Amino acid sequence: MELEEIEKDVMLIRYYNVLFYLFFEKGRDDLKMQCLVNRIDRGELIRMKQIKDWCHYHQVPFRTRFVYRKEFPIKANCWNLYSYIRFLLETVIKKEF
Repeated sequence: MELEEIEKDVMLIRYYNVLFYLFFEKGRDDLKMQCLVNRIDRGELIRMKQIKDWCHYHQVPFRTRFVYRKEFPIKANCWNLYSYIRFLLETVIKKEF
C-alpha cells in the first residue's frame, strides 16, 4: 500500500495576538486561498470566529497560537489573551453539542 504525500501551502493570518495557520492543499485549494486573500486585501474586517467558520465551511484545516506582543501594552495583551481563551472555550463547547 502506497501513501500519497500531499503538498500543503500554509497561510498565516495575524489577528491581534492570535496567529492562524491555515493549511491548503496545493493545486486543490488554490481558489479557496485566493478568495480569502482577496477578502483580506479588500480590507474586510474578519474576526477570529469568522476565520474559524470560514475554515470549517471550506474544509481547510487550521491551528491557532497566542503570541505576546511587546508593542502592545500589558492591559491589551491580557485582554487579547482573555478573548482568545473565550474563543477556544466556545470552540470546544460547540464541538461537544
